[in-house]
Amino acid sequence: MREMLDKNALTIELDEAIVLNNESYYEELTTVVKRSERRHIVLDFSKVDIIDDCGLQAITKLIERYGRRGYSFALANPRKSILKLLVFRDMVDRINVRFNDEYRA
Repeated sequence: MREMLDKNALTIELDEAIVLNNESYYEELTTVVKRSERRHIVLDFSKVDIIDDCGLQAITKLIERYGRRGYSFALANPRKSILKLLVFRDMVDRINVRFNDEYRA
């Protein structure tokens, strides 16, 4: 996981595989979000090849909990297989999905 800041957003470049223990991945993501002063978070999926249900739950939990605290989220550049999963799980209706580098640092 890599973090990039610009004047408007914190971009978190996610790992190639987001699988298994979603609590530890959720904790890792929340640590990054908490220490940033940015309230707009971009989750960059450009390198993600695989995400399982636990990984998806970690992302969903982050978006729901921090969304209630005034944070906004966008998903950037999901690959076709990831996008299909996001559509299947109705996540594209709840979060902004971008297919360009508009939010990247």
